[in-house]
Amino acid sequence: MHTITLIRTRLDPFTKTYVARKITEGKTSRDAQRCLKRVVCRQIFKILERSDRSRLGNVEEIAQAA
Repeated sequence: MHTITLIRTRLDPFTKTYVARKITEGKTSRDAQRCLKRVVCRQIFKILERSDRSRLGNVEEIAQAA
């Protein structure tokens, strides 16, 4: 997670603005990184959730076909 947030902070313009906004809200740069890690975790969880649902749907289709 740490490496992902460091790379995104360096390269992604949306992430740069997010971190800058958190710092202007009064958070330290470490706090802003923590917030960013939470956001990235939520994004990854949503991706995993969607892929799990699609796999579950395929299993149900196979079971119905049998």
